[in-house]
Amino acid sequence: MKVTYDRYPELPKFLKTFVEFTATSLTTKSFILFGDIVLDDFSKRYSQIKIIIILEKGLWENDFNELDLIIEKLSTMNKDFSQILKVYFVPYAMLENPRINHQDLEGMVVENMQQEIINKYPLSSTDDFMIINKGEVLYGEDIRQHFPIPPVECFWQQFLFEIPNLEQIAKAYPFQHTNSPNYDLATNWILYLPRVLYSIKTNDLIGKMKGAYWFSNEYLNKLGDFVVEVAMCRQRNVSLSSVMNVVENSRKLLLYCLQRAFQIKGIHIPDLKELYKEDKGHANFSRIFMELRNIIENL
Repeated sequence: MKVTYDRYPELPKFLKTFVEFTATSLTTKSFILFGDIVLDDFSKRYSQIKIIIILEKGLWENDFNELDLIIEKLSTMNKDFSQILKVYFVPYAMLENPRINHQDLEGMVVENMQQEIINKYPLSSTDDFMIINKGEVLYGEDIRQHFPIPPVECFWQQFLFEIPNLEQIAKAYPFQHTNSPNYDLATNWILYLPRVLYSIKTNDLIGKMKGAYWFSNEYLNKLGDFVVEVAMCRQRNVSLSSVMNVVENSRKLLLYCLQRAFQIKGIHIPDLKELYKEDKGHANFSRIFMELRNIIENL
């Protein structure tokens, strides 16, 4: 995390103040930092600050009042950081039984200063992997090994789970031309693709910048140069507006990474380029995702 803290010297103070204030307001067991910061891949523009707070018990009515005060204080501490903070307030009992709905037990997720009550353990298996293997205990007990043990192929399973999201994003920028591109969302989706290949291949997790360099070294082609250029935009906290041929290269990257992901697992799929259609600048991926859904259903 040294690189991140050197780039954002005000970040450690923000985290320390948040932890101290929250720990004195709620009955907590552990504060664990995860996400881009622990991967030394944090960008104020493109990342979230992710913290999971394990509570001794469920939240009660008075605790919700305390949470309101915590959120109010965060907004005055550092507006930039507070707006990208995502905090999970999770009762310890949810760790012990992560797959069930706890009707008499409440936790909360705070994101973009908005609160959502939860009755079930909220994290994915890849989040569990990150916490267990790379999480940073900010305060309290080190209970990382108490988190649900992720399946061996958690990154592959998460990739399959994300296929519907990929199908939806393929209908928008960066895979389609638009007069109002969402550069931030596009950057993270572009960099998601090479990094997920790394995770599927190695059963490990690295930051998006390292994932881009890995992809560039592993698959020596022009797509590698494109991915690194996008990663450099993210590192500099600037938009993709200066990158040439984003749409065309993003389409090629999507096809390549989808094909390669299944090949890594030894699963035969048809040449996706043969299923790809383009008409008047619009890319049609519908046949590709239809084929992938059929393959996934038969796995």
